[in-house]
Amino acid sequence: MTGPTGDNDVAERVIELRLPSKLGYEKVAMDTASSLARRMGFGPDRVEALRTAMAEAVTNAIEHGNAHDSEMRVLVMLTAKSDELVVSVADQGRKQLDQGSTTPAPRIEDALARQDKGGWGIWLIRELMDEVEFTTAPSGGNQVRMVIHLER
Repeated sequence: MTGPTGDNDVAERVIELRLPSKLGYEKVAMDTASSLARRMGFGPDRVEALRTAMAEAVTNAIEHGNAHDSEMRVLVMLTAKSDELVVSVADQGRKQLDQGSTTPAPRIEDALARQDKGGWGIWLIRELMDEVEFTTAPSGGNQVRMVIHLER
C-alpha cells in the first residue's frame, strides 16, 4: 500500500472514529472510509460500494442500536491492510440483532406499500461487501465487521 507520503508501507493502518448517535454523522464515516480506500488504490465503483455500506451500517447503529440516544456513541474502526480494508461499526445499544437470521432481498412492492425507505440496510451491506459478520460488540451492543478486498 502506498501511504500518504508515497511510501510503499505494508503495515496495517488503523483509524478510529467515535461518533455521536445523531443522523448526519454517518457522512463523517463515509468520507473517512472513502478517502482511505482511494489512498489504498480502490477504484471508483468499489469506493461507492464502501460508502453505501458504511452509511447503512452507521445509520443502523444510530437508529436501531443506540435508538438516537445522544449519550451513546458509534465506534467505527477502519483497518487498512495491504490487500483489503476491514471496517468495524459498533453501537452501545441493547437491542441485539438475530445473528443467525438471513436477510432476504427486500421487495420493492413492500417498500412502496410502506412508503418508507427502511429495510434495505443489512441486505445492501451483504451485497456490497466481500465479507460481512454480525457479532456482539465489547460494549454489549451490536457490531458489524465488513471486509472489502482490493482488486489488483
